[in-house]
Amino acid sequence: MNEKLKQAYERLGLPETVTREELDKRFDLLLRRRRSLTNETEIAAYEEDFQAIKFILDSRDQQEIQEAEDQRLAKYGSLAGGARKWERFMRLYKTHVIISIIAVTVLVFAGNALYNNWQHRKYLASLPPVDAQIMFIGNFGVKDKDGKMDALNQAIIDEYPQWKRVDTSIVYLPKTGEGSDTLDMNYMQKAVVELAANSPDILILDEATLKWIGGQDGFQNLEPILGDGKIAKDDPRLKWGKLGESTVDELYAVDITDSKFVSSLPINHNTQSIEIGVLGGDKPKDKILQFVKHIAEENAGK
Repeated sequence: MNEKLKQAYERLGLPETVTREELDKRFDLLLRRRRSLTNETEIAAYEEDFQAIKFILDSRDQQEIQEAEDQRLAKYGSLAGGARKWERFMRLYKTHVIISIIAVTVLVFAGNALYNNWQHRKYLASLPPVDAQIMFIGNFGVKDKDGKMDALNQAIIDEYPQWKRVDTSIVYLPKTGEGSDTLDMNYMQKAVVELAANSPDILILDEATLKWIGGQDGFQNLEPILGDGKIAKDDPRLKWGKLGESTVDELYAVDITDSKFVSSLPINHNTQSIEIGVLGGDKPKDKILQFVKHIAEENAGK
């Protein structure tokens, strides 16, 4: 027992073996006695008695806590001391530890994301440039169960080896009723946004979508693909019309439904015909037109 605790017992005239019940009674009596004190000497003596019994009660509480802790940690045997230090450390620094763990976790994930991003950019830099951006827009779906476009991209390259890399996308645009040519308005709005955001070079469309956007200003005139005469101007697969404010008919799309190209693509579609068109723009379209010409010539004259 430390000296200060011994002095507290002597101050109150209590044995060190006094029970907790007797201490509580003495404490209650001391509190009631405070109301009857009048002079400073009595008050000063009272304060010393009060601090003494409070110190004893606090020491008893601490001792009980210690004994309960010893009993609880006894299961650790020789490691009880280490377990005690760890618990005390966690009581003092639990919040700091949790915050530190969260911070480290965030840094790890952020670092991993940056590394993956760097690796992806490095991979993209190693690839050849994109020869064309191709958008399928209409009642189309990719056959890959994960929705990835890799197999579709590769199928296009296999069919047209002059290109080394293409970037494809599919914008699903369903009809509103069975056998109807009316497109779903919500999907149409999404399609407009996709067209504006991505500006594809080539559009591959179903018949309903072609009726909606075909022949509008912004489509490329495809007449150069007829230059060598392999495709007749009156070929029924050719779609003619006035583009924008033009006063003469121009070739704006080609029906490629029965082409070898379409049959080789890993796509699902629920449409009677599939058309191909080229969007205009500032970029030269010669190699794009050559691609369309290649596909159109596959079934020329059939």
